[in-house]
Amino acid sequence: MNENYTAPPKTSIGHVHLKVSVLNRALEFYRDLLGFDLTTMYGDQAAFLSAGGYHHHIGLNTWHSKGGRP
Repeated sequence: MNENYTAPPKTSIGHVHLKVSVLNRALEFYRDLLGFDLTTMYGDQAAFLSAGGYHHHIGLNTWHSKGGRP
């Protein structure tokens, strides 16, 4: 990839889904440190966070990554 790449003007990102190894640790970062709002939890497997009241912008899940290495 070109090191000078920038996203085109008016680029928007709708949803980002991240595989995480420890859900609570990911929540501590995205919710507690960055300030995203928790909108939904699926037990101890997934969490969905948003900014500005949207249903979710970031999905965190451990479905294929629980306990994985960094």
